[in-house]
Amino acid sequence: MPQIKRLENLRETLAVLAISLARTHVRMAWFLSGALHALEPVLRWRALPSDGGGAFGTVLPSSGDYTEAEDAVRRLQDALAQIATERVGPGSVHPGRQADEA
Repeated sequence: MPQIKRLENLRETLAVLAISLARTHVRMAWFLSGALHALEPVLRWRALPSDGGGAFGTVLPSSGDYTEAEDAVRRLQDALAQIATERVGPGSVHPGRQADEA
């Protein structure tokens, strides 16, 4: 996949995370905030050389940088899918709540 498309996909992921964080609270907000922080370097990347023009502090990432960020996004997707499908049984204790009464 071309680097410009890879960068587009990563930045789209950051936008989705930011929107999700704005609508979330408690532990999930901390989790999403951590993901945004870990992927923050993507915002300083550019996909094309500056060709002598102003780069505005952006850098060309290495192929390994792209791969690492994409792997992090996949791990994040897996973690969110696991959280979404996790079942909580009766009697479970959640932070800030009493145990469910049988």
